[in-house]
Amino acid sequence: MPESMNESLKQYWQSMSPEKRDVVAAKAETTTAYLRQVLACGRTPGAAMAKSIEIATDGEVSRRMLRPDLYADLQPAA
Repeated sequence: MPESMNESLKQYWQSMSPEKRDVVAAKAETTTAYLRQVLACGRTPGAAMAKSIEIATDGEVSRRMLRPDLYADLQPAA
């Protein structure tokens, strides 16, 4: 993942309140600790988790951002 993308995801993580982090993690059916690893630490999620995070963040974090190796050709919904 490009460095600027990592920084962008890290900034998104830092901008979220602890309550929002918990809500997003619950919607993505994961833990807040795992969500932190993906957004703030650069861990690569699986394809299904990348999609879950996209849905849980209402598209603010796209699966394309998280997994450009899998979703580079995916166009955002119009």
